[in-house]
Amino acid sequence: MNNQKMKIESVKNINEIHEKFSEYGRNAKEWQRKCALLLGDIEKFEVWKKKGFLSIYIYAAKLAGMNKFQVDEALRIFRKIEDKPALLAVAEKKGLYAVRPVANVATVETDKYWAKYAKEMPKNELEMFVKNSKDGNAVKVDIGDDNNTFCDSDLSTHKEKILMMRVKPEVATKLEKFYQGDWNALMEKLIELYEKDLDRELQNEKPEPVVNASKHMPQKIENYVLKRSHGKCEFPGCDKNYDHFHHANRYASNRVHDPDKIVALCEAHHGLAHKGLIDHEEKLPKNWKIRKEPDYTNLNWFVDEKIQFFR
Repeated sequence: MNNQKMKIESVKNINEIHEKFSEYGRNAKEWQRKCALLLGDIEKFEVWKKKGFLSIYIYAAKLAGMNKFQVDEALRIFRKIEDKPALLAVAEKKGLYAVRPVANVATVETDKYWAKYAKEMPKNELEMFVKNSKDGNAVKVDIGDDNNTFCDSDLSTHKEKILMMRVKPEVATKLEKFYQGDWNALMEKLIELYEKDLDRELQNEKPEPVVNASKHMPQKIENYVLKRSHGKCEFPGCDKNYDHFHHANRYASNRVHDPDKIVALCEAHHGLAHKGLIDHEEKLPKNWKIRKEPDYTNLNWFVDEKIQFFR
């Protein structure tokens, strides 16, 4: 009996210690965010020098426990947004790092536009939104007064990547045999043949849509989508692992599990989809692009907004 009581007391103490540490950690992060926001003025008015410190880095380290990288990053972001009141307001509420993804792309003219998304989106989602826009994978739409000044970063050159592969000796011999001086051409041809073969295989295995279905997706459809996507996000150009099975035709509006309309998406692209920021969702993912603004006339956007409201 005494042993049981001691075990209960031990668990209770562990939970109390954990809760206290978590609370203190949250408070520490909050106060460090506030300190980071002040660094711009501390640099501008040389507060560190007037208080007898040799540098702003020593000042921040002694008083806030901030290292050199944190100070440099905070100052960099602050300098980028100090003339953008809307983004500054978001930074004051969520911290400087919340606006870091848009710091390099925002202009005075697009300040309110980017502030809106920095306020609404988690950091990883915002990063993906900015990245896809910069990659030229964004649809230009009317965004009011800003529509003529925003899209200067939509186009970018795609650099070649270096890939390293481990292959069996016999495979290496065959690759060398087919090599004609252009690895890109060879690999593109191999991928094309592989994709055609996979498409034929998938067509033969594709399950029928399940109508009037329960929310739980049939295992056959789940397996089909995973095989088609290789367990990766199916948004064009994304190489992240999938986190969600996304119903492009919105299960809530028709209660259908259609394997052609269920897409594997990473956390960030799933969030963008449910904010109405993916164009051509009714088509195959290879046709998808990021929108600058949601299509407020789209039924999917209306359904997502209703669901979010009730949640």
